[in-house]
Amino acid sequence: MSHASVNFSIALILACVFIVIAPGLAAEPEFPPLFGQDPNVAKCLSTLQSVQGCVQEIITSFLSHQVKLIGPACCKALNEVDDNCWPKVFPLDPFFPTLLKNYCATVVPGGASPTPTPPAKLLGNN
Repeated sequence: MSHASVNFSIALILACVFIVIAPGLAAEPEFPPLFGQDPNVAKCLSTLQSVQGCVQEIITSFLSHQVKLIGPACCKALNEVDDNCWPKVFPLDPFFPTLLKNYCATVVPGGASPTPTPPAKLLGNN
């Protein structure tokens, strides 16, 4: 057997060993689950899913940055969602839920009151 074929055989054996070992060493990624995979998010959105087209209105509103695309029926459902759910639904944009709630408070009478904005402190005035 020539020296080149011995080297090739060893390389082939090592490659096969690494292929077999590699899946055993793989770890599950530590990323949070995607939108539809997290059971907590699904639980939070169950109220919104009861209104036809509400989830689609929220997604469209989020992607277009226009909260006025949310209809009154969806706003009513939004007002019923627990405040602790919103960080799970919109983890990358914590301000969007506040915009939604403030808008829906103007659309649905008796809904959640808008979040008050703290007064700005002026420089030089103590």
